[in-house]
Amino acid sequence: MKNSKLLFLQVGLCCVLCAMLIPHVAHAESRFEQGFREIPWQTHKDQLPDLNLSKKALKNIYKNGPASVLFMEGRGNLKMSFDDVPLLTIFMHFNDQKFTGVDMLFKPDDRERIIEILSAETGEPLSEKDGAHQWQTDGVKITVTDRELLVTAITAQ
Repeated sequence: MKNSKLLFLQVGLCCVLCAMLIPHVAHAESRFEQGFREIPWQTHKDQLPDLNLSKKALKNIYKNGPASVLFMEGRGNLKMSFDDVPLLTIFMHFNDQKFTGVDMLFKPDDRERIIEILSAETGEPLSEKDGAHQWQTDGVKITVTDRELLVTAITAQ
C-alpha cells in the first residue's frame, strides 16, 4: 500500500512537471508549418504556381546557392498583407532553386499586431533577444524584428 501511494505521487509529479514544460518546448502548429500560402517548403522553382513574375525574375533563382524573389504592390500576384496587416514587400527565399523561406516587410507601427497574431496562433515566443521575438515549431523558425516577419523552413537550415 505504501509503495503504491509513493508511485501514485511520483506519477502525479511527473504529469505536473510535463504539463508545465510542454508550453515551453512545443507550440501549436503555425500556418507556416507546411509552407507559405499553399506553396510547400522545398518546392523547386520549376514547380511553383503562377506567381505572375517575369521569366527574368525566375531566372534569378540560381542553380546553386541562395537567391530571392521580390514581391511588392504591382509586382507578382501575392496578397500584400498578413491577416489585417499591410505588407510593404515579400521576399521568397530559395536555396539551390528550392523554396526555403519568406521575409515580409511591414511598417514598424504594425509590429505589435504581428506579434499578437503569431502569439494567438503559435503561443508565446520562445525567446526575445535584441528586440526580436522568436518562435520555433517542428517545421519552421519564425522571427519578428522591428519591421520584418522572417519564416525559415527548418529543413532549410
